[in-house]
Amino acid sequence: MARLEDIRRSLQASVDILDLVQFTDTGAAPNATGGPTASADDLRRWRGDVRERLDQVPSDAGNLNDRRSLALGRALAEVIDPSRSDAAHDGTWSFLSLCLFPDVVFDRWPPSGRDGALPEDRWIGAQLGRDRNYLKVTWRRWTTLGSVLLEHGKPLGEDEFVALMERSSLARNTRLLRLIASEILRFDGEGARSEFTRQLVKNITKLTGPRDLEFLDEEELRHLVMTAAAELRELRVPRRASRALPATGN
Repeated sequence: MARLEDIRRSLQASVDILDLVQFTDTGAAPNATGGPTASADDLRRWRGDVRERLDQVPSDAGNLNDRRSLALGRALAEVIDPSRSDAAHDGTWSFLSLCLFPDVVFDRWPPSGRDGALPEDRWIGAQLGRDRNYLKVTWRRWTTLGSVLLEHGKPLGEDEFVALMERSSLARNTRLLRLIASEILRFDGEGARSEFTRQLVKNITKLTGPRDLEFLDEEELRHLVMTAAAELRELRVPRRASRALPATGN
């Protein structure tokens, strides 16, 4: 996209990223099937409110990127609250990234390499690469998992989110995802929590073949997740992560 290249060139010319925020004359066309078109005043309010929430994340906090991403997803959901149609439209997210919040994306996914390339899938998403627009990803994670993400001190990291939410066999079962996320956040064992996450998700995914988990009620799903987690703990995962792990269940 021309706008992304303009941002890259501007950054190479030492233009301040804040000077690249645009509220008017963006050239963006509204989604024909989306909600009401936002005015320039709406855009300014959205940006101000979202930035205010991000600025409340202590700069010296541990896992800063993860905490800021969590705050961002929640802010986008609660402040902008895009309609289903707008949220499903890739142009919505590329507009927000390239015009309204370039500084936010820049902080998390800055230029790299000698030519100052910006990661297209993080700045734009599916239109130019994988469906990983940074704003869209954080919004989707919050709208899927919600307050579960606030249950414990250390937030989920990027690798843990990928393991949890990028398996199609699990992604459609929101109840199951929330229960797995809660179990991951309670992890207090030895070794890397990300390895525990990978093995837990892998074993539960195997259960989606022989069993239709959609028909299980909340308590049955909770029992399934807790049993799978308990079996990993008995194997002392992640400390013995190299050991072949059996799938849980029958």
